Formats: sequence, C-alpha cells, structure tokens
Amino acid sequence: MTNHIVTVTDCVDIAANELRGTLISTVGDADVSVEPFVPILPAFSAINGNLAMRLMADCYPDGTVLLSTLGPLKERPKAIIGRTLKKDLVFIGRNTGIFDWLTRDLGCAELYDVSAHYGEGKKFVSFAGRSVTAPLAAQAALGVPLSDLGTPLDESEIVRLDLADGTIAHIDNFGSMKFTGGLPSTEEGARYRVTVKGRSVEAVYAHRMIGLDTGTWSLFPGSSLGMFELGCVRHYGLPELGAEVGDVLEIELLG
Repeated sequence: MTNHIVTVTDCVDIAANELRGTLISTVGDADVSVEPFVPILPAFSAINGNLAMRLMADCYPDGTVLLSTLGPLKERPKAIIGRTLKKDLVFIGRNTGIFDWLTRDLGCAELYDVSAHYGEGKKFVSFAGRSVTAPLAAQAALGVPLSDLGTPLDESEIVRLDLADGTIAHIDNFGSMKFTGGLPSTEEGARYRVTVKGRSVEAVYAHRMIGLDTGTWSLFPGSSLGMFELGCVRHYGLPELGAEVGDVLEIELLG
C-alpha cells in the first residue's frame, strides 16, 4: 500500500523544491508518494499551519506522514515526532503549536523529542527542514519505528494555541475568512455586525451565500471542520475590513 508524505510549510519559493527533492531522493524506489506541498499563508503563521495540518489529516489516508517546516518564534522549540491515536498519522516538526488541533481531535499515541538530530547546543544547522526534518520524515514513511528516532516525551508537552472564539484561522483567495467558534443564531437571514480592528460591516447569515446579491457580506457554514466563514458575495471585500489571520472578529447579533 502506498504511503504518503504531506508537507505543510511557508517555504514556497525554491526551498520548496529543495524539500521535495530531498524527500524523493531519501525514499528512493519505495512505495511512498511525496504529495504537493500545502502552503502556510501568511508566512510564519502557526495558526494557519494548525488549521492546514488538521485539514490534511482529514483528507489523507491512515499512515500518512505530516511534515511541518515553520519558524514563527525567536526561540527554537523542541523538534518532535509523534503518532496520532486515530488514523495512525505521523507528525513531525518544531513544537510551535502547529500540532495542536491535530492532536486534540485525533489524540496522541506516542511522542518523541528529535532535537538531537538538529545539533541543538552545537553547530547551527541552516535550513534544517531540508537537511534534518525531511530525511527523518522519509524514514518514518519507510517504516522506521519512531522510538528509534528520538527520546520519549509526554503528550502534555505539545504546545497548545488556545484560540479565542472568532479567531481568523484562514483567508482564501476569494477573501473569505474561516474563524473559530460558533454563532448565536443560524437562522436564515439573521443579521449581524462584525467588527475587527475598529472597522465594521453588516452581514446576513445564509446557508448558501452565493444566492445573495453581489457585494453582500455574509456569514455562512464553511467547508472545513464545521467552521463558519465571513465573506463578501462575488467580491473581494477583504480590504474593507483589513483583517488578517490571527485577528479576532467581534460578532454581534442585531435585533
């Protein structure tokens, strides 16, 4: 059965090709598929990477290796590798919070510290995602036991993000924003005021937002993990709000 390696990364220039080439070279002729990369947008966003990692866990089959290369912090947190309780997925990368949602929903069967491979406390390893993380991920995909790659860690060491309700986790190319938390009413036509960074729009709740007039702001059920979204119908309305991933939407139901 084919195994898969999925890389969630903000390396989207030539570095992405280096990562992919390293993975392909390391797995050789084995029945392992190196999948198209999943971009983290904006760069350095553990919040967006957290969502992307969780979405890929839903889409890819059991046994897939989920690889993260992301450096959002001044300090270098531990590099970890682990396996989920459900779906038997392997995850590897820096412990930045990117594995929060994944392990909350799918659990953690085993977890190891692989920082020793990165020369921690010794000579700095430049582009360790290519030189260290990718080869380790390939070894996991080839069936090397995770316990052979690192030292045991307790699941409690996985960094949690604890996002507030209304936190924007993703903005797509249409300007629609996926956000955490619920809504006080999902009645068709319910009206809301949505505020972020001091800017406000009025939005209408619709189960099928494309049925609304062009330029109408709408809250609607999205396609990802039961999350709601805010978007402007057939119009890129994002500049009107100036919202970014990580901003928190204040959502008020109007009487």
